[in-house]
Amino acid sequence: MLGAINTAPMSTASMSMAPRAVPHSFMLRAKFSRWAAVHWSAGILLVSSRWRRSLAPIHLSRSRTGLVASRAHSSKPVGLHFFSDSNFKPLRDQFVNSVVDKDIKLNETIVEDLNVIKQRTAGGVPVYQFKTKLLMDALEDAESEEVMLISDVDIQFLGEVMPFVQQGIAGRDMCFQREFTKLGVNIGFVAIRRTPAAIDFWHHVWKELPSGRHDKRIVSDPCCRSADCFNHPWAHWIHEVNNLLYTNKVPNLRWGCFPPEIWASSQAFDGLTIPKEIALHHANWIIRDYSGDGGADASNPTAKLQQLSELRRAVQEESDIKQEEIAQRIREDPDLAIYHQRTFGRERYGPEWIALHPEHPARPGGNRKKRN
Repeated sequence: MLGAINTAPMSTASMSMAPRAVPHSFMLRAKFSRWAAVHWSAGILLVSSRWRRSLAPIHLSRSRTGLVASRAHSSKPVGLHFFSDSNFKPLRDQFVNSVVDKDIKLNETIVEDLNVIKQRTAGGVPVYQFKTKLLMDALEDAESEEVMLISDVDIQFLGEVMPFVQQGIAGRDMCFQREFTKLGVNIGFVAIRRTPAAIDFWHHVWKELPSGRHDKRIVSDPCCRSADCFNHPWAHWIHEVNNLLYTNKVPNLRWGCFPPEIWASSQAFDGLTIPKEIALHHANWIIRDYSGDGGADASNPTAKLQQLSELRRAVQEESDIKQEEIAQRIREDPDLAIYHQRTFGRERYGPEWIALHPEHPARPGGNRKKRN
């Protein structure tokens, strides 16, 4: 059983907030380095430059004219590492502008082109590799026992998250966002403590990453062009991360999951509704129109931006009806049911998940081609 999950209710800051531009002085605190290529075991990802920004912690406080950004004064702010390319600048901007916590220090990496595979929802192997390498480098640079955050940019903050982080990482090496409410982890927002077990875990993940060649074969397979195939968020990467966790491959690893208030839209599938005190929204599951132009284009952030904006408005208006309408549309997406069944249900392939109860339908796993 996944006994490490902590679901105790916690108080959060008010959610009624709108994004504002980060002051220019924050944006100029940057370190710049150029690289011609990043050489990885699975191939070469060509980029022309990389910006490393270390942004001052931002505190958003209320005023009669809106929200005012001010520099936080904290002796040990928690570093939040994230990355994007030019295609994701709109997502990146809303992500940065939505930060609420004063004890977060933004550490940004910008790549001119991540070389995403457009037919893969999360951009395919280049993105998996880049994020894993970024995470491993951040761990190597951290001090022993230091806590850090790794985040995607298709996320918005609707309240303070540090209370959840502090409680979730206490006594643990890692704390993950949930993929579904009852089972599975998502790597969109992760708290990590620099320990030997955490470093060992991500080295295991790196070894299990598929090659770019493998990913391209999947995309070119006509049988995999259906909606249920390439609408699996982080399909291979998240699958391997969950395999490592639920098989206890790293036996000394202490891990758990944030409560649903650190919300991913895929949680709408088995959650009652959007949490009342939602503090974070990850638009990891969007309803795509595969019949239209760009419907399956991973480099097009339009659908994610629409979901982020719609939910923010519903939260600001304190409209339970609008929030439930959003959750219901996601819940009723047939592709989400297929994804759940094939990754966390009876049709899951892969090794036995010994961390689950013996009677759990997802525990056995099995052959990829097997369909019960």
